[in-house]
Amino acid sequence: TLLTAHLSTSAMPEPEPAADEPPRKRSRWDSTPGEGGAVANGAAAAAMSQGLAAAKLAAQEALSKAQADVQTQALRAAQMQHAVQVGLSSLAAKPDAAAPKPSLVTLDASGRLIDERGKEIKAGGAGSNATLRINQTTSAPKNPLLEGSAAVPDIASKADGSRNPYFDPRMAVPGAGRDARKKRALNFVAEGTFSRKADEMRAKVAVEQMLRDSRTKQPGRLAAQPLLLQSEARPSDGLAAPVMSAATLKLELQKVPAVEWWDAALLRGGAAGGYAEDGVLLEHITHYVEHPVPVDPPAEPPPPPPMPLPLTKKERKKLRTQRRLAAEKEKQDQIRCGLMAPPPPKIKISNLMQAMKNEAVADPSALEAKVRAEMAQRVKNHEERNLARKLTPAQRREKKRRKMLNDPSGGGTPVTLYRIHTVPNKQKLYKIDINAQQNHLTGLMLLADECNLVVVEGGPKAQRRYRKLLLHRIDWTDFGAADDDDDEDDEEEARRRAQSEVCQVVWEGLVVKPQFKNFRVEAARSSEGARKMLAERGCAHYWDMARTNGAEGVPEEDEDEDEDEDEDE
Repeated sequence: TLLTAHLSTSAMPEPEPAADEPPRKRSRWDSTPGEGGAVANGAAAAAMSQGLAAAKLAAQEALSKAQADVQTQALRAAQMQHAVQVGLSSLAAKPDAAAPKPSLVTLDASGRLIDERGKEIKAGGAGSNATLRINQTTSAPKNPLLEGSAAVPDIASKADGSRNPYFDPRMAVPGAGRDARKKRALNFVAEGTFSRKADEMRAKVAVEQMLRDSRTKQPGRLAAQPLLLQSEARPSDGLAAPVMSAATLKLELQKVPAVEWWDAALLRGGAAGGYAEDGVLLEHITHYVEHPVPVDPPAEPPPPPPMPLPLTKKERKKLRTQRRLAAEKEKQDQIRCGLMAPPPPKIKISNLMQAMKNEAVADPSALEAKVRAEMAQRVKNHEERNLARKLTPAQRREKKRRKMLNDPSGGGTPVTLYRIHTVPNKQKLYKIDINAQQNHLTGLMLLADECNLVVVEGGPKAQRRYRKLLLHRIDWTDFGAADDDDDEDDEEEARRRAQSEVCQVVWEGLVVKPQFKNFRVEAARSSEGARKMLAERGCAHYWDMARTNGAEGVPEEDEDEDEDEDEDE
């Protein structure tokens, strides 16, 4: 229709000008009216006839194609209907036919589908269900130019001198260096590769064993038994764990004893009787709990931790100041955040006017009485706190004893041997005995003709106090007043110098454990008797050291004092 309208419009003659209009001037490009109109009319008629013929031919082809498609679809529908009817008729003819039994499918520990033979079922293995033709292409498009054998070069054949007459062995084959480098490189095995292979082999063996057991029980037919037991799979690789059949599981369960060994003592028949309601010995069951004896491990014990470094007095004071500053800062932060109420102002008589200006001017007497009452209350609270922290007499004694017995080194029990050349009087014996008991020292004082020995065991602080007693506090040269004669004075002075070395330190050190339970003073008639008394306690060598090494145990400070006295003389 559009083509016809176009042709008719193009073939329509131009309208003639009106009579009253002036004639239009003719251009040099205008053709003659007779010739131009004839040519235009002939071309338009030819084009119109050709267009009509082409349109008619296209319409006929479309109509025939549509009729063929309709016939094809009708034939296909009839075929499908016939196939459905044939299938329904076959089912109706055999109503008792057994339907195919579906195969048994289970899930392993990784969530994969496993068939009855233990093999994994791949998803989408039945084929693609794509309906579009573009998605039904299963293989990549092939290039016809590369399908020939000549399209792909055979490097191996070219490298073979027998096949290629132009092969030069001195030239490197493409790719040979790359293969050599791959062989020389380190090929690391990924973690879990061999474990995964072992698991697969065990799973395969377990499945084969299950199939053999099923064939033995039911020959001629494969028993579709579900997987009975799966051991825990490793979460790292996520592979299927080995399976176990009923027969294998039964064999494993036979290894479990009927009665555990820890229950056999509570049963009447022991391990052979088994668990029975009336076979339990109730009289053996009590409220006591049996604790096993701890046994040390066969390995060597770990080394002891390092001893903490003792701090000096200045360092302890510094740490105490830092702790107090940190606590005060935390308290100020809590007050600033509103978590704690601020403390009341500490008002004294000296800052009364500065702290309470208006109240002090209004009624100074009442305010002064209030401030004095607060001051008295603060003093009272301080005394009560001190009294609450004050130790009882028993606690003070225990603290004193603990300080005397405490040895911070932890290396053993300190022991000190003293040698006294002369027999002391009763007053000095009393001081030696009572101070050893008060300082919680254990040991023995032996009185003999050859020498006197004092053995003391105890803490380091008690040892220091007892050493001061024997070497400084007791005056071993106190023999009464002397005469006024000059000769007697010189003799007395010499005697005092001789008696200054009456008490000497023989030896001091550490022992593993103390040998005495308390401190006693005993007299020995002879040197052999004194040594025998010490040998009974396993320390006879103390007497030998006192006899032979008494002069070597003099402290250095005493020697220095003697040298000073000699210089003064």
